[in-house]
Amino acid sequence: MKTSIEIRADFLKALMTLDREEIRGIRSSIYNVTYVLSTVSFAITSFLLGQKGHKASLICLVTDGLIVLLLWVFFLRLKRDLYCCRQCLTARQYLIMNLGTANEPDNFNPFPDARSQKPDVTDLELRWLPILATCAVAVKSLVVLWLQFP
Repeated sequence: MKTSIEIRADFLKALMTLDREEIRGIRSSIYNVTYVLSTVSFAITSFLLGQKGHKASLICLVTDGLIVLLLWVFFLRLKRDLYCCRQCLTARQYLIMNLGTANEPDNFNPFPDARSQKPDVTDLELRWLPILATCAVAVKSLVVLWLQFP
């Protein structure tokens, strides 16, 4: 039994809405991870420098390095997830554009293999977030070292 074009279009539109919500959620996660890890770096540094001890700056450096590493690992993982979501959205856009045309496949599959799709949106502006956060943490680390060892 073949479903009508309207039903297939409504189904695809609902899935595209979910894809867009997931994309917004991943973008929000990138902003949140960057913000939280950058803030944690400054909080840990202020806590450690308030302690009495001569190794506080060394511990700050190691902590900052690990935080920057975590920041980039989370960013790259979320960026990959975002790319995959954009691929799915692009595949569904092609399905909806081909509804009722000669290019429409006989077997309606709303979950096509989207690995070969090239997303229209690249989200390149998101790279500035971890870059700026890394620069801020690096400058803070240099200032802490400079203050500890003039």
